[in-house]
Amino acid sequence: MKGRTKIALTIVLGLVLCSTHVFGAAKYSDIAGHKDSKYILEYAQRGFVDGYPDGTFQPDKPITRAEVTALLDKFDFYAVTFDNFQLFLDVKKEDWYYNFVYNAAQAGVIRGYEGNVFQPQNTITRFEAISMLSSFVRSDDYDTVQLPYADADKIPLWVYNAVKNLYAAGIIQEYDNNEIHGTEPVTRSEIVRMLAKLLEQYQWDKTQITTAALNNAKDPLPTATEIPYDLLGYITIDSINMKEYPVKDGADLTTIKTAIGHFAQSSTWDGNVALCGHNRDYQYDFRYLHKVEMGDVVVYKTRFGERQYVITEKKEIAETDWTPVTQTTEKNTISMITCIEEKPAKRLLVQAVQLE
Repeated sequence: MKGRTKIALTIVLGLVLCSTHVFGAAKYSDIAGHKDSKYILEYAQRGFVDGYPDGTFQPDKPITRAEVTALLDKFDFYAVTFDNFQLFLDVKKEDWYYNFVYNAAQAGVIRGYEGNVFQPQNTITRFEAISMLSSFVRSDDYDTVQLPYADADKIPLWVYNAVKNLYAAGIIQEYDNNEIHGTEPVTRSEIVRMLAKLLEQYQWDKTQITTAALNNAKDPLPTATEIPYDLLGYITIDSINMKEYPVKDGADLTTIKTAIGHFAQSSTWDGNVALCGHNRDYQYDFRYLHKVEMGDVVVYKTRFGERQYVITEKKEIAETDWTPVTQTTEKNTISMITCIEEKPAKRLLVQAVQLE
């Protein structure tokens, strides 16, 4: 165990989540035909969870926040140094879950409520579980994936990027009625299914989960910011009096009549973000893009956060040259494209890279 001390528990936990014993080779009497039975069996057979002494697993029983930390404790976290670290005020040393909560908090994989409380005995909600489990994976596509949920506009900002991260990684998928219902309680089977899918990503090597948790604690996902649901964000270039022009996904003519367009083939945050706009006639267009100079600052604000970029390139390209849209860039880049007056075969390309 890295960076912590374990103590023996003398209390028998009602929910035998942290036991290393696997009851009856995990042949539970109440999971036949259950949609998560294969995940429960696999997870139990590998020693990560146990059932009850009566041979049941009770898959549809809600699980508390403290009980989830007992499950997570199987991963042997690295401790991370946080300034002014203080454990939650409602978690006491005499509580059976104290070590589990302490280890998870010190690893940066759990968060509390206002007032520095954890509310360990509360049933955990789907959003809270997603927030915790997002600490163990980082999908390369979290910033570009489109959520399919009909209630996606109701996802709170504090968990929005975590939802996109787990959806892009394949840990969560569609739910009943195509709605995520994030405030509903999570059951024992659902949390096991999510954890099993996480471990499958790492070929059941829990040391990789430990490393992922450490990396995500040091470089956490950005917190989403308040952006209207139909927008990707806003772009500002003060030098040409462009102030918070809305950016919408799509490069079709209908879209760029109402906003700056985003090429779907490009990223929406990390990497190369490719945008387009008319060169005249509309409220939000690139009519003055030709007037920018090297060193001018571009501000891009999205749900993922806000970044500043500095313009490094301005040139004409062929109308058929899609390289600026599809290229992969080492630095975070914004590529802006518009038409050129009286040059129908040419386009103006302006690129800006993120300020360090």
